[in-house]
Amino acid sequence: MNAFAFFVFVVTASAADGYRILDPLAVPAEGDPRQAVVEAERPSRVSVVRCDLVVAGGGMGGVAAALAGARGGVRVCMTEVTEWLGGQMTSQGVSALDENRYIETTGATRTYQELRRRIRAAYQSAPNPGKCWVSALCFEPKVGVAAIQQMLAPLEKSGALRVMLRTAVVDAEVAKGRLVSLLVYCFTTRRFTRLEGAVIIDATELGDLLPLAGAGFRTGADARADTGEPEAEDAADPDALQSFTYPFVLANGGGGTVPARPSTYNRDSSQYNFVVTYPDGRSLTYGMFEKLPGTPGSFWEYRRLVAAATGLSMINWPGNDVCDAGYLSRDPLTAAHALQHGKQVSLGFAWWLHRQAPQLMLRTDVIGTSDGLSQYPYIREARRMNALVTVREQDIAAPWQPGARGRAFDDTAGIGLYAIDIHGCSPRKPLPASKPYQIPMGALISRDVANLLAGGKSIGTTHVTNGAYRLHPTEWAIGEAGGTLAAFAVRHHRTPAQVYRDHAALRGVQRELLRAGHPLTWFDDVTPEAADFFAIQWSALEGRTALNPGSLHARAAM
Repeated sequence: MNAFAFFVFVVTASAADGYRILDPLAVPAEGDPRQAVVEAERPSRVSVVRCDLVVAGGGMGGVAAALAGARGGVRVCMTEVTEWLGGQMTSQGVSALDENRYIETTGATRTYQELRRRIRAAYQSAPNPGKCWVSALCFEPKVGVAAIQQMLAPLEKSGALRVMLRTAVVDAEVAKGRLVSLLVYCFTTRRFTRLEGAVIIDATELGDLLPLAGAGFRTGADARADTGEPEAEDAADPDALQSFTYPFVLANGGGGTVPARPSTYNRDSSQYNFVVTYPDGRSLTYGMFEKLPGTPGSFWEYRRLVAAATGLSMINWPGNDVCDAGYLSRDPLTAAHALQHGKQVSLGFAWWLHRQAPQLMLRTDVIGTSDGLSQYPYIREARRMNALVTVREQDIAAPWQPGARGRAFDDTAGIGLYAIDIHGCSPRKPLPASKPYQIPMGALISRDVANLLAGGKSIGTTHVTNGAYRLHPTEWAIGEAGGTLAAFAVRHHRTPAQVYRDHAALRGVQRELLRAGHPLTWFDDVTPEAADFFAIQWSALEGRTALNPGSLHARAAM
């Protein structure tokens, strides 16, 4: 493998020009949020790194994309704005994985299962270290970071992968409908670097590359007239975004600090309670430590990370959800104000919980920050790419998909399953159940920029279907598919869109995904480790195996 190429690039614009860059880790809970906005002069000379594939964003999708790309034989550069790789699983604090009922056997890719096994191995293979009731696997965020590092280390050592932490994308160069390079800024070194790549994947948490690249995108709620979805709104509302959250970790005694009461506590105190109102109108009141009638468990056990006498619990609850569309603003100060709002809401909830149970202490050593809040907010909704394919409600929802599965896509790039879960900022209405669905490859490919792919929640979904495609294993599968497509395109000297439009080439990418243990069709009785996994999956893809409309079984249909 060739080493990364370095040289010096001379910027022709005036050095007097500059950039205003948001450092999310510098957003204060109290005080002037402008201290999180870096004023950086535009450099006259900047180092350039040439990669085959540039992955912007080191969350679940970004890590999977980088892993697949590097294993696919191309040089990969990956940036990440926080100090940790892993996104929603680590730096965003949600180390209680939101998965599906088939996750232990057939509901994820081989590499995602490897990640889960490594996490469990850190706890002497305990199936669920936190014994939480929301997930089959709850654990400390740092353990997730270590598992990712273990998976990537051989690729970094070989020179196939370069990881750039605390690095944000600030600008992009576009020519003739293609992304040529990204200008990135490192908060640690305070230096700019230009990354060049044949294919670029937007795996950022907010879809940051889409506006920089001039690629079309949507935000917020879609109009029913545009998508035809029954659950869409009467009129489009770009600001009708899902809430975001700053999770934090509390200890039930045994160390930590007393949460401080934020100055804004009275503003937000009305949302601090143990009541959850569901889309069907039901309201359940949860007990702090006890399981109350009708509830699946206690508040404390919901996302508990460590089950011990002095256990740890990650708090991600309606009480610290924040509705502030400013988080998606391209103005860094507006975004900083929104993130500060989020921090204040979470610290207020921590203080309220401490008042209910004084032994609960805020742990600042578990999540990698001095204030005890996640490094980056848990983002549920980003900019959504105008892709070659857009997934609509009718493709995955039970009323329009009467069989065992959602719509069958010939260009399938993976599978997933989660409820259409929208943490809205207006009264929630009942949403239909989702079926086990596929991820169409066309949803990863920009209509407007030939070499730009989505590697996370910015794929081509609607506001409604985003609520089902945004969770851990699906985001991982999206990234892995994007990295595999990118590596194939680089090796064949084509753009992803060109590969996609060539049916034989498309099948070539799908073949590589299957060989990597990446399911393309839903079966609940054929694991990625099964000897006939490839044969069964390929037969289904080619239409030679009739899918059972009444179940996800493969072997009964053979």
